[in-house]
Amino acid sequence: MLTYAQIVGIFQSASLGMAPINTFAEGDLEALDATSQNVVYPYIFLRPLSSQGMFNTSIGTSGYRTITFELYSMDVPPLDESNRLSVMSNTEQYIYDIISYVNLGSTQQRDWITLNNITPLSEAFNDRVYGWVATLNFNTQAVYDFCAYPAG
Repeated sequence: MLTYAQIVGIFQSASLGMAPINTFAEGDLEALDATSQNVVYPYIFLRPLSSQGMFNTSIGTSGYRTITFELYSMDVPPLDESNRLSVMSNTEQYIYDIISYVNLGSTQQRDWITLNNITPLSEAFNDRVYGWVATLNFNTQAVYDFCAYPAG
């Protein structure tokens, strides 16, 4: 089973593997405001929301785990906002590209993303960003493993 850190690493690799993306971060909403950190746009931010834990098979030995995230894809248009539509188009596509990285890439046999919804952002977070926030589920196969039990 993937650890939480490994899942974040997959999102980070998918994000920073795209030529346009300059910054990736993960955390709570307080960490999202660019006024408190060195963010270079375009920016992908991953916020964990919830998880029901691992779903078991009927005999309780394996299944899958789902973690729900908000995935923010953001950029800042020039001051005249002439490229706002272009920014909205590009930032939406970045979300789909990240989903494709997981669903169609090398981890597709054990991990997958389902998209719940996508909502536009306009002049958000005190720094004139535009983009999208997607609510999605990261699903990964999981197996209970007594051999990994940390006996003392």
